[in-house]
Amino acid sequence: MNMVYKILFEVKLLHEFYLTDKAGKNIFEFGTQGSRLSFLKERFENNDENIDAVITFEIPRHAKVLFNNYHLKLLPSYAGFKVAVKVIPKKLPGGITAYEPVNTLPDDLCIPVLAVKKSNHLDNFTNSKMERALPATYYFSNDNVISGNRFFPFLSADIPAFDATASYEQGELLKFGANDYRGFYKDEADTVQWISLSGKAFANENDRILLPLNFYYAFPKSSSITSAVFTIKDNDGNVADKFQFKNNQAYRKILLAIDEKKVFHLPVATANDKLIYTLQVTGNGGYNRTHKIIFYQDEKEIRDSLGLIVMKVKTPVAAYNLLDNGGRLITRKQIDGTISPAPPVFELNFKSKLSFWRYINNRRKDLKTGMHPDFLLSKNGSLISKMPRALTHAATLFRRPDNTLYYLPNPDPYQTVVLENNKMYTDIMVQESALFPLAP
Repeated sequence: MNMVYKILFEVKLLHEFYLTDKAGKNIFEFGTQGSRLSFLKERFENNDENIDAVITFEIPRHAKVLFNNYHLKLLPSYAGFKVAVKVIPKKLPGGITAYEPVNTLPDDLCIPVLAVKKSNHLDNFTNSKMERALPATYYFSNDNVISGNRFFPFLSADIPAFDATASYEQGELLKFGANDYRGFYKDEADTVQWISLSGKAFANENDRILLPLNFYYAFPKSSSITSAVFTIKDNDGNVADKFQFKNNQAYRKILLAIDEKKVFHLPVATANDKLIYTLQVTGNGGYNRTHKIIFYQDEKEIRDSLGLIVMKVKTPVAAYNLLDNGGRLITRKQIDGTISPAPPVFELNFKSKLSFWRYINNRRKDLKTGMHPDFLLSKNGSLISKMPRALTHAATLFRRPDNTLYYLPNPDPYQTVVLENNKMYTDIMVQESALFPLAP
């Protein structure tokens, strides 16, 4: 019998850093998946660099047996990966060809793929909190049981809602209402400002829930906690483990070592609600934090990874299913030879860091004030952008109030961001020129 491999599903990791054009338009401004994939195709045809420069997709060590048993193959694709499965073609009425997996894929089968970092470049330009209590890695899934609500075809959890009592960091993503998402920053006068975001599904702190069994908990730099209690509860509210610490001096961070016999953890356990735990942290001075977490056994795998992507065969939301109700692939070959529908494509969206661009004379002389007033402010002999700008691999232009474009030098693609007084800056060294004359 004729047996072949067909694509079960595909995942695209779409990063603003690589997917922004010269005019500043990025892939998230396109409202349909078809238009986003067309934008991506143009980048591919131009041989533009993409996320594959800093990420590779791999099968977790413990999942290799699963891939072999179900005849699954992990395949690279532009800005992402595909998973293929060995199938038997089946003729349906009307001459349409469907595809049935050789080995039946159970409804609760979970297919894990690691997004492994090739270098630290990714951390330098990817939006994230500057100060985090937990060294958690991203967990993405098509199943909302663990990760919470999401919007098809995206795999990230919804962005946290704005909380007027909370403190936020530059670039932090918040939800103000339906289709109202914004990025936080403070301007040079330390006035709170917001940048409206195109798109609605971005990797965010609600996705950072994957932890090794041994990890450090970091307290805020401003805290003075000398005693703390850590309580780990399962999804039913039962205490799975508890730790107490007391010290004469304030803790900066505390190492927690979880007994693997006391908790369910990936990749050994099935991905279901039993994996969900809450970490309750209390300390003197009124410190009280609750974190949603799941555990992962192989510390090295997630330490070197951006995140884990877990795709479940059947989910509570039909649009996210990998198979139809008859256990066949979603894709079909029509009688005229065309493929319709195509295999499902799921998306992971990542924002770039937002940094103020700071122009500094390469001989450390003061630059003339008042230059490029639509975009820049003068401070301490340098010129600083009025608003933070998203880091991009390709150079982008500034946009005047009348919507025309304006050139100013861009930072190097993988340049390190500087943190000063809770603000991020990208320093751009410039020579004396007509664009950047020296102060008289």
